[in-house]
Amino acid sequence: MGKPKKSVGEDEEEGSRQVLQAVVLADSFTQRFRPITVERPKVLLPLVNVPMLNWNLEWLASAGVEEIFVFCSAHSETIKRHLEDSGWLSQPSVAVTVIVGQDCLSAGEALRLIDQRNVVRSDFILVNGDVISNMQLDAVLEAHKNRRKTDKQAIMTSCFKRISNREKQKRLGDTDLVLAIDSETKQILAYEEGLGKDTFVKIESVMLKGRRSVEVTDAIMDCHIDICAPEVLVDFRENFDYQQIRRDFIGGIFSDEVMGNKIYMHELGPTEYGARIHNVRTYDAVSRDIIQRWLYPLVPDNNILPTGSTPTSYSFSRGNIYREEGITVARSATVGLNTVLGAGCRVGDGAVVKNCVIGRNTIIGSNCVIEGSYIDANVSVGDDVKMISSLVCGGAVIHNRAQLEPGCIISYNVVVGPEFVVPAHSRLSIFEQEVLSDVDSSDDELEYTSSGGSREVTDDSRQTGALSAAMERAALEDARLGRASLKQIWDQSAVGAGGAGWRWELREGQEAEWISFLAPSTSLPGGTEDDSAAWESDDELQSSTGAQGDSKQEAQEDEEDEEEEDPENIFRREVTETFLRCVRMGYDQSNAVVELNALKLAEDRTFADLARYLITSLLGLALPAPPDASPENLGLYVKEVPETDKEILTMLKKRLDTWGALLCRFLKNHDDQVEVMLTLEEMCDEEGVFAKSKGARYIPVFQHMMKLMYDKDILSEEAIIMWAKEKDGAEDEDKRYLKLAQPFITWLQEADEEESDEEDED
Repeated sequence: MGKPKKSVGEDEEEGSRQVLQAVVLADSFTQRFRPITVERPKVLLPLVNVPMLNWNLEWLASAGVEEIFVFCSAHSETIKRHLEDSGWLSQPSVAVTVIVGQDCLSAGEALRLIDQRNVVRSDFILVNGDVISNMQLDAVLEAHKNRRKTDKQAIMTSCFKRISNREKQKRLGDTDLVLAIDSETKQILAYEEGLGKDTFVKIESVMLKGRRSVEVTDAIMDCHIDICAPEVLVDFRENFDYQQIRRDFIGGIFSDEVMGNKIYMHELGPTEYGARIHNVRTYDAVSRDIIQRWLYPLVPDNNILPTGSTPTSYSFSRGNIYREEGITVARSATVGLNTVLGAGCRVGDGAVVKNCVIGRNTIIGSNCVIEGSYIDANVSVGDDVKMISSLVCGGAVIHNRAQLEPGCIISYNVVVGPEFVVPAHSRLSIFEQEVLSDVDSSDDELEYTSSGGSREVTDDSRQTGALSAAMERAALEDARLGRASLKQIWDQSAVGAGGAGWRWELREGQEAEWISFLAPSTSLPGGTEDDSAAWESDDELQSSTGAQGDSKQEAQEDEEDEEEEDPENIFRREVTETFLRCVRMGYDQSNAVVELNALKLAEDRTFADLARYLITSLLGLALPAPPDASPENLGLYVKEVPETDKEILTMLKKRLDTWGALLCRFLKNHDDQVEVMLTLEEMCDEEGVFAKSKGARYIPVFQHMMKLMYDKDILSEEAIIMWAKEKDGAEDEDKRYLKLAQPFITWLQEADEEESDEEDED
């Protein structure tokens, strides 16, 4: 566990040191992860094989928080037991206290209970237990405290991350969020969620008085990390109708002109990360970000995150593959990019596992294809199983030749029968939906409420009709072992013959809720075509539910093509996606160098390899997006091929002005520059990995393109002459670009001769 830095919680007015406190809401007060959360709290779901809550607490502890109050209502005993087993309740560096509120049904009620306990003594950090971050708290705390010195009505500072609206919706599944901010003071003037295209943002007129500039943006993501003054708890105490923090409390601040309280924004830096896992789409996206090391130093191979009695033992290898000790992978098995293998797991002969997280002691049988999926600990997957973009919880059994189509969620201990095909987007549980879910399915209802009002699942609640719990357990064991059972308890149409479990159906109003969980195939930063295993887009969903049988052969052919993809094309795409993410997120060039160097080390490549694809990525931005471009990057490209040479050269010059210096850092010598010029030829010819680049548009401006790069010190005169001399004796066809660039080369040579003559005269 992380050692806290020196606490920044200093009350300068009183001259006495205040302990830096945090309140963690371990209940989400929604039903978005049902039926999984019927049995286990959401914050204890494994995130890259570590419970979600552990990521949250480790971040707070390492950021200097000294006292953490974990509030829980449902599954409170399970959460307390986990905190004790994982060592959080006995940490010398941070005091973790559990506060239980059995009757709390909302975040507002939870905060009122915390206020009654009188445990918060000063400014505090308020987060949900499903918030994952690596941000340092010093800057936001200092800004918050400085504002409080001059304005006691500045009661909250909320953290946000700049992100494109398209990425926010497609990759993370977030609702539309529009923020109005005072450009100078960073005070939030309006916070509107769920806006449609025909809706407007309402800003109270009093909010605009005396302001020089107001920014209204939807290109922003709420990290759900708040720095609060004690007055926030007072507001919840005095307003019993406040249930949700965003909708009720923040909305109330803007409409209450009498109190005049204010909320400010803090923007995360380019290397800081913050996101809330509020649906399965963000679960997928955050998992992939962790695997791609965007939360550094909170990465699996640092092995600092507690999981229980046994610490993790991950090692990192190229391609973002993480392996714990004690795994067994057959020689004929394939472990692809972006994959995590927990201790004790076994991967059988001929199996293919890629873009996956596999939990501890899970068994993957022979000839399986597992892509883009999350499999918890102690799961048994039989032979010849195909699983695409699914989430499988602990103790589940998937028998031989079964298939899980994209978007399936398999809860704890469910058994899928042999050869059974689980339809796309199915949710299966060992509990029958009618027994446990007679409550309304609104997000405002308690996530784990059962029909009897019980917060914990008991043996009695496991009964199906008049069947005893003991008989059900015996039948479940038969299903797990593949034995014939005299009792047909479960829905065979949901789990197949020999299976165990029930299908949970969509209720009225849940369609958008469940469907929107499924994210596009390019959610990975640095994504590859291997990411086809990722959660699907909304458009893909509409087509996948029909004509499934007709598309199976096509899917199999696509899969075979994907497995045979040129590794060089994969690397090209990784460089492009990494670079474009730096462009999109507005990274400082020094940070971009760090990201690209990390990719170089992971892939064991040269600087010239990076430069080769960096230059083509820059050139590509002046052209329409290629077919494999990530949805979040589409806005960086032009929509149409530039019609005039002047237009494309102007756009290229603009890109080189901004990023040319970065490219130069990866060109170590003249040979590297020659390699870049040969790469330009390949791109213009649309050969190999550039087959779909539309690079032929640069042929008419080839010499001008070289001149631009010469002017920006990307290409030196010596390297250009070396490139030209390499063409001596070549076939006419290979001299095509030399002929195009000849006027520029002649100009260089003449200029060089003139300089020599002048020197001789001197």
